[in-house]
Amino acid sequence: MSEKDSQIFYPPNMQEFFGLLNRIDGIDIFSTDARRIQEQRGRTITLPKVIINTGSLADLYNINRTERYIEMGSMVNLQQICKLGKIIPAALRQALDSLYSRFTRNSTGIGGIICQNSDYEPLAAALIALNVRCELRTSSQSRWVSVIRLTGPEKSSVFHSQEILYRIRIPLEQWDFTLCRHLDAANEDLSESGLIVFLARIQNNILADVCIVFSGVSVIRDRNHETSLLGKKLPLAKKEASSFISLWKNSLPESTPPFLRDRILSFIETAIQNFTD
Repeated sequence: MSEKDSQIFYPPNMQEFFGLLNRIDGIDIFSTDARRIQEQRGRTITLPKVIINTGSLADLYNINRTERYIEMGSMVNLQQICKLGKIIPAALRQALDSLYSRFTRNSTGIGGIICQNSDYEPLAAALIALNVRCELRTSSQSRWVSVIRLTGPEKSSVFHSQEILYRIRIPLEQWDFTLCRHLDAANEDLSESGLIVFLARIQNNILADVCIVFSGVSVIRDRNHETSLLGKKLPLAKKEASSFISLWKNSLPESTPPFLRDRILSFIETAIQNFTD
């Protein structure tokens, strides 16, 4: 540990917690989670000058289920989410299994993942595809935002003064088809890796909804491409499937590295073949 001492506060309730945020500027409650400490490469561990221990704040660790949602506090760790089993949508379960080891899941909170400073955000693909929403709260008010607003370099600007990520809401909508794959770069170049998710909902043998999201150092999604398949009767004709793949070939961002581009297109082609004759 570094020689510089840190001030540590132990608020017993949310009222005192927000009181600390109002008195002390620049506090980041996610900055000292185990994952971020592990990422430090020096011989000593650098801690913030001010640390708030949230262990007594039950609101940030609660998990509640309704008929339509699972809501969890921002400090719930990834292993707790995995232990919920099949209640959790398959896309999120598959993403957590492919991206995080058991040790990492035990020491990393879902809020820390969403609020991380890194540009590399692979889990965002599953969260965006599932239409996850986040509750941002101050001492006096709260609001809900789509998780996609908390991605990219401008995410910090979404938060108002003394506002924290308080709760995450995961819809329990049923998807009939889920395919999730971690595209890992062989040379550890994060710009060539990420997570891609393909979801489909089928009603009366017709494609009722389709969702494809990739996330890594950027998020790729095109709702117009997804809606081009809606209302199509199954199985899809090979011409329809080829046309859908061509849409993606012609519209992936030019900044997408060639190797990653090929893997994204290969994934989409593999997924769409599940719906062809």
